[in-house]
Amino acid sequence: MKQENIWVDNHHNEVKPKAIHYKLSDVLEHAASLPMWSQDYTQLDKGQFSGSITSVASEGMQIFREAMNRSVDELASPPPNSYVIGLPTIVEGDALWSGNKLSKNSLITLDRNDELLFRTSHSSEITCAVISDERLEEYAERVEKLDVRPLMTKVNPVEALPPAIQSQLLAILFIGSEHMVKNSDEGINHPHSWRQFEDSVFNVCVQALMAASNNNSRHHEYRVHRYIVKKVRELTLAQYCDPLTIGDICINLNISRRSLNHAFQQVLGITPVAYMRNIRLHRIRAELQYKSEQISNIACVASHWGFWHMSLFARYYRELFGECPSETLERSRH
Repeated sequence: MKQENIWVDNHHNEVKPKAIHYKLSDVLEHAASLPMWSQDYTQLDKGQFSGSITSVASEGMQIFREAMNRSVDELASPPPNSYVIGLPTIVEGDALWSGNKLSKNSLITLDRNDELLFRTSHSSEITCAVISDERLEEYAERVEKLDVRPLMTKVNPVEALPPAIQSQLLAILFIGSEHMVKNSDEGINHPHSWRQFEDSVFNVCVQALMAASNNNSRHHEYRVHRYIVKKVRELTLAQYCDPLTIGDICINLNISRRSLNHAFQQVLGITPVAYMRNIRLHRIRAELQYKSEQISNIACVASHWGFWHMSLFARYYRELFGECPSETLERSRH
């Protein structure tokens, strides 16, 4: 799916808002469908994936809403030099945003040029504003007489918000973006309406940051655990033909098996073995989808990624993605 890059930092240029709405049934396609983001998703829950993405963007600001029915481990990068400010509207089960436990309608943030590490819950929805640092910092200085940078350093990636600020943020991001997308779908593009909407978004985001910055404690847990998960991912992809054993992983990272299992339980809620298997299954799915015309034998693809027992491979694949490998290949060819 081709994406159009409409990120414009020079806000003196008139650019009409660009709106999209997708309903998706594949985790890999879902990861590639959020405009201007670079993302890598690994599905953790077993079963058929279903998700949706809504995005409206123009002039250095994007509002998006993302929903999924399966737990997913996300490695994502927003547009360069931008702040991410939003809230989760559906959290069913455990979820971690940048290593911090997520709860419904809490404030979620990502500092500029930070990578997002996000484990979603079993059923999830988030709504976020992505704002260029130049735009938000200029607004805060000129209108609110504030410096955004110190505020961001005081705010944890996940923070509780006062109910009033919580309601304002939800109303502006969720309801406001729905209105803008509807107008765009109907061919209505009013630059003045976008400017009013933009001003409201900037205001409520700064107010949310100010409210959250009153919490003085900072959370550093999960950093070591997340590092361990990242290294296991890298090792799995580097030696895919001959998969590493858990013993190999422990020796390579110089940690105990107990520490390895604890890290995965804290970060992803699954075992290292299941995660390593899922990583390889996702790579096989990508080949079946995007290189379907080059594939004559699914067993060759599976063995290339370290699966030699075909019936067991087929069972793992069907459990994770809700369909057989042959069904993925056949659909991709047609």
